[in-house]
Amino acid sequence: MKSFKSKLILMAAVGFLSSCEKQAFVDINKNPDALTEIPPQNQFLQATSGIHSQDFEAFYDFYRRIMPWMQYTTPTNGNQGSFTLNYDNFSNRYGRLYNGVGDRLYDLEQLVGKMGADEQPRYTNMIQMARILKAYYAFYVSDIYGSIPYTEAFQGRYGGTLQPKYDTQQELFAKLDVEIKTAVATLKQPSTVPQYSLGDYDQYFGGNATKWIKAANALRLRMAMRVQKADAAAGNAIINEVMAMPAEELMASNADAWIFIGNAAFTGDAAGGNWATDELRAPKPIVDFMWDKKDPRIDAFFTPNQYSQANINLLIADKKLPAGTTEGRRYVGSFTSPDDSRQTPNIQRYYTPKLISSNNTTVDTLSFIQPRLFNAGRADAAGNAGGGRSYIPVITYAEFCFMRAELATKSIGIGTAKSWYEAGVRSSLAFYNEVGVEARLTNYTPMTATEVDAYLAQPGVAFEAAKAMDQIASQSYLNFMRQPQEGWALWKRTGYPNENSVVPLPKTSYLNVTLVIPRRSPITLPSSSDPNFANKKAAYDAMAAQPGFGDLASAQGRVWWDKQ
Repeated sequence: MKSFKSKLILMAAVGFLSSCEKQAFVDINKNPDALTEIPPQNQFLQATSGIHSQDFEAFYDFYRRIMPWMQYTTPTNGNQGSFTLNYDNFSNRYGRLYNGVGDRLYDLEQLVGKMGADEQPRYTNMIQMARILKAYYAFYVSDIYGSIPYTEAFQGRYGGTLQPKYDTQQELFAKLDVEIKTAVATLKQPSTVPQYSLGDYDQYFGGNATKWIKAANALRLRMAMRVQKADAAAGNAIINEVMAMPAEELMASNADAWIFIGNAAFTGDAAGGNWATDELRAPKPIVDFMWDKKDPRIDAFFTPNQYSQANINLLIADKKLPAGTTEGRRYVGSFTSPDDSRQTPNIQRYYTPKLISSNNTTVDTLSFIQPRLFNAGRADAAGNAGGGRSYIPVITYAEFCFMRAELATKSIGIGTAKSWYEAGVRSSLAFYNEVGVEARLTNYTPMTATEVDAYLAQPGVAFEAAKAMDQIASQSYLNFMRQPQEGWALWKRTGYPNENSVVPLPKTSYLNVTLVIPRRSPITLPSSSDPNFANKKAAYDAMAAQPGFGDLASAQGRVWWDKQ
C-alpha cells in the first residue's frame, strides 16, 4: 500500500487555498463566472474531503445503525429493544452528493471548459479521475436509496434544470459503468500533450493514472456484483469485461488499494467528537471467532478488557475476587441480541463492572472497539493523544481478492477460489497490521509471519471447497470491519454471514420476537411545496411499485439491485 507521509493532509480541503482563493470559493456559489478563479484540482480535493470527513456519518450511519445491525459492535450495555428500527438521522451520504462531492467534481469540468482550447487537453486525465470519483459516490448513495437525480443533477447554476429528473437505479448503474469504462479507456491512451497532475490534491494515488485504472476496474467489479443479483446477464457481461483486462490494469497487491490516508487530526476530536467510539462494545460473535481461531487482527479490532493481573490483585485485596485468581482471556464480547443482554445473569456477569476501592477504578469485563481504528487522534489511558494516521478504505486489495475468489467458485476469471481466498486473507491481515502500526493503535502488537501462517491453517479458516462461499464471505465480512457499509451490502447480496456461517451472525430478538435487519434507507415523502415535488413523487411511486421495496418510510424493503 502506498504511503502518503509526504502529502499535506488537511482537516478540511480549504487549507490549500490562499486567502484570495478562499473568497473566490465563496463567490462561485453566487456567481458561476467566478469559478475561473479556483484551480480545478482544488475541487477534486474538496470532493475528497467531502467524502471522508463526515463525522455525522460515522456517528449515526456507522456506529449507531449499520454496525449494530451487522453485529460489528453493540452499545455499552448490549443491544437494547428494537434496535433494528432505529434509523433516525440515518444516511448522511445523500445530501453530501449534491453539496460537497458531485457538485465539486462537476465544477472541475466547468473550470476546464472555461479555459483556452490549448489548455483544456492538458486536463484530460484529471477530468477522467474526477468522473471515476463522482461515479463511485453516486453509486454509494444510490446503493441504499435506489433512484436518485444524476443525469440532470449538478447543472443548476450553469443553465441546467433546478428540477432534475431521477435516474432509476438500474439506469444509473448502467450509466455509471459506461462512465467508468470510458474513463479507463481514456486514461490508457497515450497523452498527446503533457498532463497536469493532481499531485497532492489527489489523496488516494497522487494523480497516478495507472493506479486510477486499477481502482476503476475494481469499482466496476464491485458494482457488477450488485447488478448480477438483479440482472445476471448485465452483471456477468461487466464482470467478464473486467476479468478480461490485462493483469497490469487490475489490482495486484496492497500497494494498489484505494484508500484515503490522513493524519490523526483528520478523524481526531477537533474534527468532530463524533468520530469517537468510546461507548461501542466489541461484539460477542466476532470476538469469540477471532479468539478461538487466534486471529491476529483481534487487537487491531478490539481492546483488551480491564482484568489485568494488577487489577485482579487489587480486587483480591478488596475480597471481590477469590485468592489465587489469575489473568485469563482479555477479549470478551458483548451480547448482540437484546434478549440476551437483558438477562439478569448476563447483566451481573458481563455488564456490571467491579470497583477497586483503593483507587476508585472500575474493572470492566467486556472489550470495546479499538478506538484509533476509527478515531486515530484519540488519547490513550495516560492522556497521550494519538499521533498516527487515519485510514479510510474505499476498496482494499483484500476485497478485490475476495470478489475474485467468489467468481472463481463460478469458474469466472483466472486462478482458483482457494488461491484468491488465501490472498484475500493475507492481504486483509497485512492491511490491518499496517493500520495497527501506522495508526498507532493502543495495545497493538505487530503480526508475525508465523501468526499469519498459523491462522490460515486453523479449522474453519483453512480453505475447504465444500464451504468455499461461506468462508470467502465470512472473511470478507471481517475485512469490512473498517467499512461496515460494505459488510452490510455483502450480507444483502450473498446472505452471508448468517446464524450458521463460519463467522456467525446470530438472529437477534426482543421479547422473543425476532428482529429484522434493515436493508435500505427509509424515504420521506416530500412536501407538495417542494420545487421538485413532481419528479420526486414520480420516482418514489415507481420504486414503491417494485416487488419487495415496501413502504417508503420503512428500512426493511429492498432497492432494485437487492432482488429477493
